[in-house]
Amino acid sequence: MSFPWIRSTAAGLLIATAAVGCGSGDSAAGNQPSTPPPASASTPTPTPTPTPTTPDLSTLAAPALFAKAKGVAQTSSSFRVRGSFVDAEGKTSIDVHLTKTGGQGLFTTAGVPTRIIVLGKTVYLQMTEKAVRQMAKEDKVSAAETEVMVKLMSDKWIKLSQPKDSGFQALVELATRDTFIAGVFVPSGKLTKTAAKTVDGVPAIGLNDGEGTLWVDRRTAQPVQMESGGEALRFSDFNRLTAPKAPPAADTLDGKAMGL
Repeated sequence: MSFPWIRSTAAGLLIATAAVGCGSGDSAAGNQPSTPPPASASTPTPTPTPTPTTPDLSTLAAPALFAKAKGVAQTSSSFRVRGSFVDAEGKTSIDVHLTKTGGQGLFTTAGVPTRIIVLGKTVYLQMTEKAVRQMAKEDKVSAAETEVMVKLMSDKWIKLSQPKDSGFQALVELATRDTFIAGVFVPSGKLTKTAAKTVDGVPAIGLNDGEGTLWVDRRTAQPVQMESGGEALRFSDFNRLTAPKAPPAADTLDGKAMGL
């Protein structure tokens, strides 16, 4: 699993921000007499409905189970990914909502939060006051100019005119369902199964590729959690999220005017 892809992608947020300028039962009929009872007889006991058996997908080979888990992510209308990790830049937390038609994410690096909304090729970026001040500090902007930037940009959404050239393309990929799946669900080595355990209340089986472990629901093959080096990302809310909408025009700035 490409946990490092997520780490390196989200960790680049500070650099990008600075560039801006952030069992079945038997039928009872088999025990009935061959001759039907007279009409006055009591009503026969109904045939019990067989109880469906939940399959145990942990019996599948590791590659097959991995492919099934990836398929669940690909066919789900939506899912959520949350987690955090620590690198040279400090602690980074991510909370991403992914749907078929759009995605949104909150990325917090070294205590500086940034939000992003991706609707097809349209991308909106929101920086809090803390993010704007951090950006101004890194660019050595004067105190007066910093206050102007804070007033103009804080909590506003910037509509990026050229996302690929803005320095935020990596975050766009994290907040886009198809590129997220393509970047994360890639084994780094031979897959092997681990012992089963309960993860977040879910009976799961682990798939380890020598670099990290993907925990998969033994009943549904839904991804539950990805672990690597003591860090973890949790998957949840499958088929329960609504697609994001564009922010109000009154809260949106034209990124083209800012060179974005």
